[in-house]
Amino acid sequence: MSKTFYKYLGKTEDWPHLSDVYPSSLTYDDVYLVPQTSPVASRSVVDTSIEFGPYKLEKPIISAPMDTISGEKMIRELARLGAIGTLPRGDLEERVSICNRLSFEEIPCVYAVGLKHGFEEASELKRNGAKVVVVDVAHGGSLQAQELAKEIKKKLKLTVVVGNIVTHTEIESYKKHNIDIAKVGVGPGGLCKTRVVAGTGFPQLSAIFETSGSGLPIIADGGIKQAGDMAKAIAAGATMVMIGSLFAGTDETPGEYTMNGKKIARGQASIEYMRDNNISTNEFRAAEGISVEVDPKGPVHRIVEMLMGGLRSAMTYAGATNIKEYQKKAQFIMVTTSAQREGVPWIKNVV
Repeated sequence: MSKTFYKYLGKTEDWPHLSDVYPSSLTYDDVYLVPQTSPVASRSVVDTSIEFGPYKLEKPIISAPMDTISGEKMIRELARLGAIGTLPRGDLEERVSICNRLSFEEIPCVYAVGLKHGFEEASELKRNGAKVVVVDVAHGGSLQAQELAKEIKKKLKLTVVVGNIVTHTEIESYKKHNIDIAKVGVGPGGLCKTRVVAGTGFPQLSAIFETSGSGLPIIADGGIKQAGDMAKAIAAGATMVMIGSLFAGTDETPGEYTMNGKKIARGQASIEYMRDNNISTNEFRAAEGISVEVDPKGPVHRIVEMLMGGLRSAMTYAGATNIKEYQKKAQFIMVTTSAQREGVPWIKNVV
């Protein structure tokens, strides 16, 4: 993964040893990727494939385990596109039925399990063909979640993802618990308000820098608002990106259209989700997500194409033909707020 920052006149420095910059303060908007002399003649020759547990994916994209984002229809379409979907927590009988259908057709999928009955859920899902599970908790640094993941991996021989975390210390603990893949990001999601409610979080790009040198594959979860954010996340060392809000409103998301012609998108920690799943909010549990109506966006393949087009362009700018080469060659540069504004289309209609 690249942690190289361009300074000037060919001089560089490496994160976290950055001049006049607090190393843990960086978000996607704080940086650009630097164009370089490139031997890559065409975006079509760029290889974006990755290894993800037992699967080889053409595109480093995974859907978030959210009940208004990723259901069976989304999972099937992402598989067709060369990416992968996550089936969120919910009614076990329904999830097992979906797992059985997907496994019979050899459609890759990650299955979310919770803390309370996580081992039993993982066991039942494995019996129906599951190969990868994610212990899906708000605080992936929880030792209870890590112990559960260790038990699932040891006894069921499944590939285990756990999250979410943000620091070097946490991912080193993951390695001690033999966790396969870490989900990284606390608070950057478009439907998340953890940083507002709990005052807790970590700037997302710095979180990727913190964790990507561990040797464990990481999923950058949250904060992907546009294709350039994905390009930055992968360059910084993420194996893949998790998409939630950006998929909201696409045809493949679960749920019907409202009378306003929109779709509901909600965080799994929203009041609406907790109410529908008999989870109480009180002094021991706060709502850390929101629920919104979003405009229809059409088929999800348009969003995937946008993301992949941006990643392919970034790779050619860096002179890289595959992900590993890209993560080695990419360079970042710090930008001012003026530079951020300069980088956004600004021209108005001209008579």
